[in-house]
Amino acid sequence: MSCSASEASSDMTGLRAGSGPSGRKAGFLFGCQVLPQFVAMGAPSIALPSVGRSLGLPFGATAWVLAGWALTSALAMPLTGRLVPRWGTRRILVLMMVTMSGGSLIAAFAPSLLILVAGRLIGGFGAGGMMIATYSALTGLLVGKERDRALGTVAACGGMASACGTLVGGVLTAWLGWRAVMAVPAV
Repeated sequence: MSCSASEASSDMTGLRAGSGPSGRKAGFLFGCQVLPQFVAMGAPSIALPSVGRSLGLPFGATAWVLAGWALTSALAMPLTGRLVPRWGTRRILVLMMVTMSGGSLIAAFAPSLLILVAGRLIGGFGAGGMMIATYSALTGLLVGKERDRALGTVAACGGMASACGTLVGGVLTAWLGWRAVMAVPAV
């Protein structure tokens, strides 16, 4: 079931170089797709005191809520890089989106810290894989300056979302509670 990198990216119909959207448009579309995962890195830091109170835990016990996401996100990246050429960009992108969303929903509805952390571990894995699949799709679909524009736009969207994550986390925690913050990547 092995295929080349060009075959792996060819399964992203409608986005072929020359026939698809411009680099900025593709970058914006893929950038919007990665916004929630960047928000999910910073937003929960504001919600941790609420998590601790809700689950009856000391503040220090909630550290894995943040660390788990980062850990599995980093672990997923090289693995996803190896799987994209074998399984195809679209398949991996969808799989990782479902994984991130599912993990986030598990975390949002978690009755205990153990299940909350498990959800964050699963969601972080999906987020890391999704990032690699996103960049793989863009580098396989666009060439030259269009590819550079798309990659730059995705990076700008990610940076903006990361910078706003704490603000979003504070607003959601204050208005809707910590569970809403955990559900952000699933939206």
